[in-house]
Amino acid sequence: MPAIRLPHADFFDSVEPLDSALERASSLFHPAPSLSASLPAFLMWQDEFAYALASQGAASFVVALYGRYVYFPVPPKPFTLETFQAAFEFMKKVNGPGVGISRVEGLTEDQKKRAEVWGYPTRPTLVEYIYDRAQMAGLHGDSYRAKRAEINHLLKNHSVVLRPYRQSDLKACGELFELWKDQRLSILKGEMGERMLLSSQKAHFRALHQGEDWGMDAWVVFLENRLAAYTVGSTISPDTYGIYLEVTDLTVKGLSAYIFANACRQVENYTFINAGDAEGLPRLAESKEYWHPCRRPQLYAVDPRT
Repeated sequence: MPAIRLPHADFFDSVEPLDSALERASSLFHPAPSLSASLPAFLMWQDEFAYALASQGAASFVVALYGRYVYFPVPPKPFTLETFQAAFEFMKKVNGPGVGISRVEGLTEDQKKRAEVWGYPTRPTLVEYIYDRAQMAGLHGDSYRAKRAEINHLLKNHSVVLRPYRQSDLKACGELFELWKDQRLSILKGEMGERMLLSSQKAHFRALHQGEDWGMDAWVVFLENRLAAYTVGSTISPDTYGIYLEVTDLTVKGLSAYIFANACRQVENYTFINAGDAEGLPRLAESKEYWHPCRRPQLYAVDPRT
């Protein structure tokens, strides 16, 4: 078993890196069939966090290690008072006292209610945006008139090609990321999104370079002979597909609408598309609303105040 430097690892019966236990860990990421937590979505951030799969008896835990602290990015399985107590007992050993350090994230509405019955305080975290895939792919009706107009403008003014990502595209995707980063930084300056954007470059690289091994798909868009957009996603559940990354040249009208709608067309076996959360950014939330989500599930964290 590969080693992982998890403090107080002897608290568990076994500990191993998450990316070496993909099949066993996959069930922990689906507390609800349409929510965006998935193994690929976590593994692409492994330059920021070290993720471990731990077990204690019949219970399984995903542990995230950042610096000298740990937290649980998804609830333990099974979701019981006993596994919750074990999670916080372990975090107390590693983190010590302190507000806002030890926490369990990714609780659904039902899990939130159960945690509160057990005496654990909760707080809302992210709102995810879920769409009807067929509507996104077809863009029919007055609600999508503006999106159709944007795409028609793009097709009228450019030679557009969408195809699956190839490893030979990695350099061009990296150059596009730099362009996109600079374009977004001028908008996000001083906001939380600026810090997230600056820390995301390695995650994008991981997703493009290793994502296929984790079950990720990626597509690129060429305008004339220039790679001008890419998007990355993966299966969340039998009826839901997650879109995790989308990078476009923001100066090109209709490009974002084009790649999103066409990514939805590529995954026709799914009923829903989960485009994730708005990262706490009002502008991003507004843009996600423009696509008319059919659901907006709220996620919660258990974050004791003492």
